[in-house]
Amino acid sequence: MGEKKCVLFDMDGTLFDTSEGIKMCYSYGLEHFGITVKDDSELDRVIGPSLYHSFHEFYGLEGDDLKEAVRLYRELYNEKGIYKLRMYDGVEDMIRSIKQDGHIIGLATTKPHVMADKILGFSGLKPYFDVICGSNLDGSMSDKFLLISTCLEKCGFTDKSRVYMVGDRFYDIEGAKAAGVHSLGVTYGFGSREEFLEAGAEYIVDSADEVARLIKG
Repeated sequence: MGEKKCVLFDMDGTLFDTSEGIKMCYSYGLEHFGITVKDDSELDRVIGPSLYHSFHEFYGLEGDDLKEAVRLYRELYNEKGIYKLRMYDGVEDMIRSIKQDGHIIGLATTKPHVMADKILGFSGLKPYFDVICGSNLDGSMSDKFLLISTCLEKCGFTDKSRVYMVGDRFYDIEGAKAAGVHSLGVTYGFGSREEFLEAGAEYIVDSADEVARLIKG
């Protein structure tokens, strides 16, 4: 084993394919305001940012309407959407391998902390994680830079030259760069190689196994 590293993971699109539940709940929230999503692929863009950002930025909701859309989303998500996910191939082996090598593992997700914690719990991955950082229910703490910084503060890891942020969208890459840590984009999630190249990702990999090899190597 080499020097101890700290590996921070995004959740949606990096550990789990959560698209079915997320899209179902976005559609539910939008329908309340007479907004119909005609093509399911339209909702690909909402996966990654916070609920408040997506409902406002992509659908123009604000004020009380924005709060109501988020409330409706969470109402259905807590009941049904949270369970509509699948772990990507090789993710559990990747996490276990990195942990067995003695590295610190953290979660830095824009998903609310309470929901992220619940998902890690019922998926069986939670014991591998040293720190879990998610956003607050009011939409605060949804900036990737803040999430990464908070993770490092909580686990007491100060050598940023040995910290890696692993994610599937440009938000993860930009957050890693702002925090001064290594950025690693995975193409099997919701993002693309082109997106990572444009964002300036330091590493781009195509599988969970490649993530483990890069960290351990």
